[in-house]
Amino acid sequence: MKKRYKILIGILLPLLILFASTLFLTRDSTFNKEVIEQFDLEQINEIEVIRSSDNKTITITDVATINQIMQQFEDQPLRKVFFSNSNYDEAYWLTLRNNDNQEIGIRLDGSKHLFVYLYEENYMKDYKLFDNFNIVFFEELF
Repeated sequence: MKKRYKILIGILLPLLILFASTLFLTRDSTFNKEVIEQFDLEQINEIEVIRSSDNKTITITDVATINQIMQQFEDQPLRKVFFSNSNYDEAYWLTLRNNDNQEIGIRLDGSKHLFVYLYEENYMKDYKLFDNFNIVFFEELF
């Protein structure tokens, strides 16, 4: 009888640990919680945008346009993922700067995937976008 309990515990315990670790590692959040609340984005005075298809680069210093870009990400629902495969037609790299200091790097792969690189922490976060992101806004910048 004791042997059955040991086998049952030996099977259930790893499954419980796997479930708990998956629950903690893949969590839902928003762009506001993950990025905006951690930085003072009002001090961002320049955004560099690179389109991957032709490596065309534009630099945006207009405050109104910077605010429009940040509004695209505001309240965007996210799910933290690790090493996901992202299939995309077009990708955009955004570098948010504060007085020539790189603060945040964002790579937007189509309308489904987002990488956020925090320069100060030297840390990259990988997210899946829940809603279809308005990628047309970035296409119109070019």
